[in-house]
Amino acid sequence: MNITKLKAAIDYAANRQFYHQHWNGDVDLATPELTVAQFQQIPVVRKHHLRDHWEDIMEYGDVTDFVSSSGTTGRPVDVPVHRLQEQIWVNSVGRVLSEMGVQPGDFVIQMLSNNDMYTLGMLVCQAAKQQGVGVFRCSPQRVNRLVDIMKYHRPKFIVGNPLFLLEIAERLGDAFPSKDLLPKVAYLAACASFDANNHLTAAAQKVKEVWGFELMLNEYGCSEIGSIGFECNQHNGFHINDDYLHVELLNPETGRPVKEGEPGEVVVTTLTQPRGFAAVRYATGDIASELSTQRCTCGRYGPRLGAIIGRVDHQLKVKGQNIYPEFVLDIVEWQACTDKAVLVRYRDSLERDTVVVCVELNNDYLDKPAQAEKQLSEALMKHIAVGPEICIVEHGTIARVTAAQMSQSNGVKVPRLIDLDSEQRWSELPSCQKSRLG
Repeated sequence: MNITKLKAAIDYAANRQFYHQHWNGDVDLATPELTVAQFQQIPVVRKHHLRDHWEDIMEYGDVTDFVSSSGTTGRPVDVPVHRLQEQIWVNSVGRVLSEMGVQPGDFVIQMLSNNDMYTLGMLVCQAAKQQGVGVFRCSPQRVNRLVDIMKYHRPKFIVGNPLFLLEIAERLGDAFPSKDLLPKVAYLAACASFDANNHLTAAAQKVKEVWGFELMLNEYGCSEIGSIGFECNQHNGFHINDDYLHVELLNPETGRPVKEGEPGEVVVTTLTQPRGFAAVRYATGDIASELSTQRCTCGRYGPRLGAIIGRVDHQLKVKGQNIYPEFVLDIVEWQACTDKAVLVRYRDSLERDTVVVCVELNNDYLDKPAQAEKQLSEALMKHIAVGPEICIVEHGTIARVTAAQMSQSNGVKVPRLIDLDSEQRWSELPSCQKSRLG
């Protein structure tokens, strides 16, 4: 913990009216030094604070860009990005490209959105150009254009959401290019690709098999903060950009730091100035599996963040047991019978939350739903004492419900938890079998 940088961050943030009110005298700005205990007493900032006190938190300054944070209601959280801050964000993303092995003169397909105030796509483009790399900017919806790029230009690198990469292969079918035409290295984004044990998720493994990638790396960040950490070639978690950020893992119920090796909520303090949003203990809402200070096998020292295994606001309670959507879906998607899966939450007629795992079967199990249901049930019961309901749905159902959910967001992240407002909307989903576990 760099106390000097943390004190500078606090002093810088203290110029914003919000922090004076939020700290309410808990932070002694007059003291020339700061202790770890004092720092850990500072109350966290959450997204609703950014929404409700925007004018008192944000500062335009030498703003050169704006990014929008998703998942808010009411006033959108539009974060001004200062000129020097943007360069730090570009440098952070550039570390991922360097780890991938990009060299001047290489080509990369960039499939993340460059529109709607989404941040990572633009940063990838800027970082690639800064390193002398040619960028093909192409929407994942333009599959034929992607095929042409791969056929005529043979880019070695590709940046995109792994779920979109699978969708592209599915849409092309027999027209999907042969592996010798496909990029060899992937920068996966906007979706988890490894689990708490640093193993590939089922979706990432499937992407690797379908596309034939020789190397896949992931990165973790958020719109309000920028890039927080990146995965190295050893796949031991995210190396935190600790020259720019200080990261803690807190117990979301107590607000206290968790022990090393335990999961907790990612809380970030920005260490560089100027910034449109000067974050002092900003609680991201993301749950990471661990925060390690052990030396990585790649040789780097410094803190590493484990996999993002859920969201504080996505924690589900099934018959009194707390579970995270990604944990459930990873179990389901590893089963031989599963083609696609998504979690659906809806309110029943008694206003109770009901959680359902919707599963589309692969071709080998289309005529064996009972066998598939047994396989899924046993897998979930092995890991979860009380499991959610399973519903095997017709092909195309998951695509429809996720598309409807994405139409209400920036359309970049594929939702893994779908909230329906009523039991009637749930009953309208076409299904061929329902079974309840536990």
